[in-house]
Amino acid sequence: MASQEIRISLPGMTKVPLIDRKEDVYFILLTYLHQFSPVGGNFNIRPSACFSPHIFGAGKSFVGENFLEFLKKFADEEEEQTKTEVFNKSSSGKVDLKIFSWKHFAENTLSVVLELGESFSDAPFPSFLEALMYNIVLNAYRQNGKDADALQIAERTVKNFDIVGAINWLLEQFQKRYLFLMIDELSHLSDLTTYYSELTMKQFIEPDAEYVPFRNFFRFLRDLLMTGKVIVYLAGRTSQISARMSDARSSSMSLDMLRLNPFNLNDINEYLELAIYSGKTLKDWLLPSDGLQHRFAELLKKKTGGIPLILKNTLVALAEKAADLSQPVINDDIWKN
Repeated sequence: MASQEIRISLPGMTKVPLIDRKEDVYFILLTYLHQFSPVGGNFNIRPSACFSPHIFGAGKSFVGENFLEFLKKFADEEEEQTKTEVFNKSSSGKVDLKIFSWKHFAENTLSVVLELGESFSDAPFPSFLEALMYNIVLNAYRQNGKDADALQIAERTVKNFDIVGAINWLLEQFQKRYLFLMIDELSHLSDLTTYYSELTMKQFIEPDAEYVPFRNFFRFLRDLLMTGKVIVYLAGRTSQISARMSDARSSSMSLDMLRLNPFNLNDINEYLELAIYSGKTLKDWLLPSDGLQHRFAELLKKKTGGIPLILKNTLVALAEKAADLSQPVINDDIWKN
C-alpha cells in the first residue's frame, strides 16, 4: 500500500512520504493499553510511557510529530480491522477485552507535541507540574487550529482545575477520548532546573546530582499517566536516561524503549517514488531510467545507513543539483566514485 504524504517546510521539498512505522506506532499504543493491568506474561501494573533515545536523525521526532497522520493512514489501509486482542482498563476499574482498531484511535485522539526548550519556562506558574499542564493546553490549541485566546485559555484552565480535571476538560473541548503527548528534546530537562527548583529536590541520598531532575520529572509524569487518558511518547537522547532506567522505576512508573529501525531498501525505493521536490518526485529528478533505481537505492542505503534525516538531506542536495543542471544527476558513472 502506497504511503500517504505530508507537507513539510524544507526549501524545495513540498511533500515527504509517511514511510511505514506501523510497528512503532502500534508499540506506543500497546504501552498505553497494557499499563495498570497484567496482560499475558506482562505483569506491569504501573503507568507507562514509551521512550526513544536514538541518535540524531533516526526519525524519533518525526514519528511523534506525525502520530495522528500515521493513525489516519493505518485506519484508511484497514477497512476491516485486524482483530488483535488487547486489554484496556475501563472507567469502572475492571479489565475489559477490546478489539484493537486503528480507526478508533484515529478518530478519538488529540495530538500535542511539546519541546522542553526555553519557551517552556514562559508559563506563568512557578510549579513545574502546573507549567507542564499550561504548555500542554497551550500547544493543544495552537497545534490544532485554535490559536485565538490560547494563552488565556491555558492559564485559566490550570487555575481552575487539578490535573485530572484539566485533562478531562481539554479532551471535552476537542471531543476526543485520548491525549497523545510527545515530549521532545528530553535532554533539555536539566536546563529547566534554573526555573523550577522542585526538579532538583532530592528524595533520598543521591550519588550523582545530574540524575535528580529526571527522577523528579518522572514523578510529575506519573500524575499525568494516572489519569488513564494520556498516551506519552518521550524522545531525545540523554545519557542520564539511557544509562539509568531505574530513574523511571524509582518514580513508580515504567519506560518501554522504542527502537526505531533505519529505512530498508523497500523504504528507500518508496521514498524515491513518493517524495515530491518542486513538483516532481525525487525519482523523476534523479533517475533517467527505472533500471538504475535498485542500484541507486542500494548505494543510498550503504552511504546513509538508512538513517531517515541523512537520507532526506542527501536526496534534497542531489535534487537541488539536478534542478540546477535541468537533467538527472544519477548515471552509471556514480558507481565508479
